[in-house]
Amino acid sequence: MSSEEVFQKLKSNSSSICEETVRILVKIVDNIVKDPNNLKVRSLQKSNSTVKNKILAIKGGLECLKLLGFQEGDTNFVLPSSTPISKLEEIKRSLLNLKTNDVHQGAIPKLKTDITASNIKSYQENDDDLDNVKRFVLPPLTLKFANPFLQRIERQFHHALAFGDKDCQKRAKKLIPLDQLEMNAQRNLRYLQTRIKKEKLQDPEFSVQDMLLLELLTWFKEEFFSWVNSPACSSCGKSTTAAGMSSDQKDLTFTSRVEVYQCKSCHHVTKFPRYNDLNILLETRRGRCGEWAQVFTLFCRSLGWDARYVVDELDHVWTEVYSVTQNRWIHCDPCENACDTPLMYENGWNKKLTYVIAYSPEEVQDVTWRYSSNHKAVLARRKNCSEDDLIGALIVLRNERQKTMSKSKQSYLTKRLVYELLELMVERKPHDNEKLGRTSGSKSWRMARGEVKSENMYVWRIANKHVVDDKLSIKYSTALDKYEFVKGDGCVITVDEWSFGVFDSTNIFRKEEKDWKTVYICRSEGTDTGSISWKYELENDVTRVIDVVSLKFNHKIYENGVVEIKLISDGICVDFPKSEESLETRAFSGVREFSIQVNLKGGKGDVAWQHAQLFRQAIHSEDYPFVLSLTFKAKN
Repeated sequence: MSSEEVFQKLKSNSSSICEETVRILVKIVDNIVKDPNNLKVRSLQKSNSTVKNKILAIKGGLECLKLLGFQEGDTNFVLPSSTPISKLEEIKRSLLNLKTNDVHQGAIPKLKTDITASNIKSYQENDDDLDNVKRFVLPPLTLKFANPFLQRIERQFHHALAFGDKDCQKRAKKLIPLDQLEMNAQRNLRYLQTRIKKEKLQDPEFSVQDMLLLELLTWFKEEFFSWVNSPACSSCGKSTTAAGMSSDQKDLTFTSRVEVYQCKSCHHVTKFPRYNDLNILLETRRGRCGEWAQVFTLFCRSLGWDARYVVDELDHVWTEVYSVTQNRWIHCDPCENACDTPLMYENGWNKKLTYVIAYSPEEVQDVTWRYSSNHKAVLARRKNCSEDDLIGALIVLRNERQKTMSKSKQSYLTKRLVYELLELMVERKPHDNEKLGRTSGSKSWRMARGEVKSENMYVWRIANKHVVDDKLSIKYSTALDKYEFVKGDGCVITVDEWSFGVFDSTNIFRKEEKDWKTVYICRSEGTDTGSISWKYELENDVTRVIDVVSLKFNHKIYENGVVEIKLISDGICVDFPKSEESLETRAFSGVREFSIQVNLKGGKGDVAWQHAQLFRQAIHSEDYPFVLSLTFKAKN
């Protein structure tokens, strides 16, 4: 069937059905063009409700998939990797030009749908009618201050009005899988409450909101938003390198900043707009920390939470969410999936903080002190204006914004501010998880910014009481995200979360693939290498020494991924066999300490970081893919 016949068949549906099917097909193409090496976006499951009801059930829908190059299998459609990107782009343009009243007309206007990533790109490239694009329009701003730094605060505070837009919040809330996240939050809260009761721990007074916030952070990073170091070439899909900024006014319709990249292979120019319009970002779902934090802040506001956009003048941004249960603002960095670790930037990223300002539609606040454990040093670096001028400006801006609010609302905000100011006066020392380096962005980018740091974390110390009948084991389940220290007599000590049992790690995280229902440890997205190690030591009271080390260490590689595993102790080094998943050795007989060191590298394309995996298992599995068993003997 020719392309005209395919489009004619698709056109025979009603106007609304045709336009919806075109929108979905264009989105599928955009996902492939954006990440051509990602096998998941090239595979469409027949059982998926959108594929089944909005493509396969529509006249011409199946033919459109085949026209794009998708091959039909028993349960899915797969697009071969050999399919040229140029072919997809050509069919995409034809779909966008499809007019429901006559497919054979020449220049056909674009579908008048809500703004999407695909038609934004077409508008910019073809300079067509821009009236169809919905944009958030801010009221006029009259600057009150002459100081450039204070003017920046004024402009950012003005832009924060967008977070209060009710229509935008409704759009955002519809995108959140709230039922699933709430179910996960309830489950985790019950688990936490059980542990507190069983182990007689201090109750941290977490609420469902607090647990839901953690679920939202994870979902946002792993499933909703994508980090862009440099965009893939829009022509051939290969990597690009920065080539400056665009000054073309056609490119600057939706934003004042458009980065230009050139393909390393075909030299085609690809443009990457840095949008700050929330309506656009809900569709493009990609960018760097600015885009991430804006959309995450909007999502939090859409759930009815007080949330604000936090700007570090040294060039990073994140979110704060107010916990009603804990009566305080909670730091949330969606790029890092980090929650309540405000000292991480100073202690893990090595930032020399100066000004950190938080913005919401209702208030603006200097929150620098929450993010530093050395207030005196920070104060010495603040030279943009006097402290009195800054405080005075924030008061003026806050009072101006709140003057139309009810007296009760003003009173509530004032009381909350007083409590916050008291909190900000107290210096706090960093916890271990606030000493970790940055994970978002490419390794070279983070290294150049001095934001990668590795910290010693945990040593498994084996005491005499643990060695019963000359044996013990330590094992880890990725699905349960739990270690079990099993003594020789069968008694068990547990340690929750993978990171709390490792000695050292760099660019490593636990990945949940909820669509495939699997979980594993791998290197962080966008990084070239990752490393992780575990360390084991006998306490002085142990009267015996290690005899045999047995290790089960399940791992998987894809494409040309590499997993290197070594057992090391005082000059002794044993390589874990590459083709095996278990090892037994007496090479460490007589030692009192050793470590397991693992390097992850290799892989192909933008998802290379996924091609070297540790401990992959089904998300509901109760097996332990990492088991270290030790037997002991008397000293010689």
